[in-house]
Amino acid sequence: MSEVVPSVVAIDIGTHKVSVLIGKVHAPDKIEVVGMAYARNRGMNKGKIISLDKVVSAIKNAVQAAEDMAECRIHSAWVAIPSAELHSSYAAGRTPILNSDQTITTSELVRALELAKASHVASDYYLASAVPIGFQVDDSDEWVQNPIGMSGHTVTGHYQLMMLPISTMQNLDKALKNAGIGVEKLVLSPLANAEASLLKDEKEYGVCLIDIGAGTTNITVYLEGRLAMASTIQLGGEHVTRDIAAVLQTTTEEAERLKTLHGCVDHQAIKPDQMIQVQGIDGPQTISRIELADIIVARYEEIFDCIRQEIENSNLLSGLYHGVVLTGDACQIEGAINLARRKLSVTAHLGNPPLQVYAKDEMLPALRRSLYATASGLLMFSQSELQQTVTQPEDEQASSAWQRIVDSCNNALNKLKNMF
Repeated sequence: MSEVVPSVVAIDIGTHKVSVLIGKVHAPDKIEVVGMAYARNRGMNKGKIISLDKVVSAIKNAVQAAEDMAECRIHSAWVAIPSAELHSSYAAGRTPILNSDQTITTSELVRALELAKASHVASDYYLASAVPIGFQVDDSDEWVQNPIGMSGHTVTGHYQLMMLPISTMQNLDKALKNAGIGVEKLVLSPLANAEASLLKDEKEYGVCLIDIGAGTTNITVYLEGRLAMASTIQLGGEHVTRDIAAVLQTTTEEAERLKTLHGCVDHQAIKPDQMIQVQGIDGPQTISRIELADIIVARYEEIFDCIRQEIENSNLLSGLYHGVVLTGDACQIEGAINLARRKLSVTAHLGNPPLQVYAKDEMLPALRRSLYATASGLLMFSQSELQQTVTQPEDEQASSAWQRIVDSCNNALNKLKNMF
């Protein structure tokens, strides 16, 4: 790869696959993908690592294939953090303004964040992201996005805190180290996916991103351009596969084939006379496509019922003026859009292709597949973040991923300072 054009690498570690993208950065909004690959991940279940060796193998396989395509070698990358154990919570911190002219400075905002974290982040959890929702000067009913320079007696910072167990981060760090990959930055996968799949206007006017993966479903809501909610449901596409295998008495591989080729969650889209050949454990059988849909629809309706409950519990459903956006492999099934509209009573469409991330014509169809959405978002996230990040000393750049986790509180405070 030419040394003249800066490059960035994104690695998305998912339940069933590891996806890798290598991009040339021509401009912050113009990233050309020159290497891409994915590998089957057999070391995770429901978003959690159950076999470290198998996760390491998947990372190495995907990285090597992407390296071969781009004709380069990868040493470090931006990495999407799996969010199966994500705990998201609203928190607020209120602090007095003590300087002589009672003007709000960065120091007061940093202190507000510290107070918000103090009562919500347990000792065995890692604060992955503290997203500012707004700031309240004194007791004003109107929140502001940037209170620096304003006058008042107190300032209250309102945040969405996103946390993961420290043990989860330690296992991820071990996997990356054993695969020989250094970490440029860790980003929660729902935030990276939102970067790729949502438009600015959608985030501004109210939208919910629904990412149905293999083992989990991520729900991310944005209102007024800011994160309002993030949650993970322990249900996904592999549960549908298991349902098919159990009901039709067939193998997991055959069930996955049936779901991929003939699956549908909209009965009105199926002709009554459509029949399917199934290779059962006890021999071949013939069923109607409607019978297969009955099995699949039951699980998808459960997933969307859980999604609706999560959104309603946060009182956000009425604010989704731009409806929901669907992403993830399991959302590609026929009828998913209509089912989302029916179950959630809002508009729905599939995720927008990230036009800032592109590739040559022969590579573009593969890049636009949903399995690369999170990795594409990481490439975009890297450039938006780098515009605000102060260059770190050389010894800090060489630190391990776990050292970065240990220093995460300071990093969060620095990020807050850079926002204003």
